[in-house]
Amino acid sequence: MLKKIASFALVTAIIFLFAQGAAAEDKLFKNYVYQSPLANYTEATGYYDCSEDVGGTARCIDDVDFLEEKFTVALVFSGDKLIMVSLISPFDQDLYGKAIAGLSKTFTLVSMTDDKSMLDVVEVAKKVSSKDELTAKLTNFEQVALTSGSLTYTFLEGVSAKGQSNAVGALNASPENTRSAELVLAGEGADAGVLIRFSFPRLEANKIIQAAKKPVEAF
Repeated sequence: MLKKIASFALVTAIIFLFAQGAAAEDKLFKNYVYQSPLANYTEATGYYDCSEDVGGTARCIDDVDFLEEKFTVALVFSGDKLIMVSLISPFDQDLYGKAIAGLSKTFTLVSMTDDKSMLDVVEVAKKVSSKDELTAKLTNFEQVALTSGSLTYTFLEGVSAKGQSNAVGALNASPENTRSAELVLAGEGADAGVLIRFSFPRLEANKIIQAAKKPVEAF
């Protein structure tokens, strides 16, 4: 059961909460480059069409190594350009711990979300008096969220939470090519899974803004 996962891995994320500062690159994950064309990912190179399962235009490839584990990698496209990379695996306690620890080395945990609410980690961190208090608040939210069978941890790469009032402020103050990673735990029992999504939220938001500024064709 997901609700039985150990919360000790959150301590790692908290330790690194105010310690990041590296610049992000335009690689979503390993050598998968943001906006690379759909035509690059063919059956001849091991990819298959998984659009129906993923939603939208998508290509998948199995048995990709990450954190000493095997993942299915799902590539999501918009306008035949790569915008998101998702790593998918059945839930495993060790994998969860590795994912939290691995992401926390270069990413900052900024929020946690379940099906009904969000905990703004940046905002909470400014209000607590100690790391122990912060750990307790995050652990409590985690355990409550997991009883509903779904929890998402959102991380931002190269972002320091110092001086920021909340997660939105941290994102808005970051460079446009700041990469986000969402660690998703969902499902129960044999259906429980781990999903790690990499994207560039500000670049995608700016695309929408620019599209909205274009003149509307008369009709």
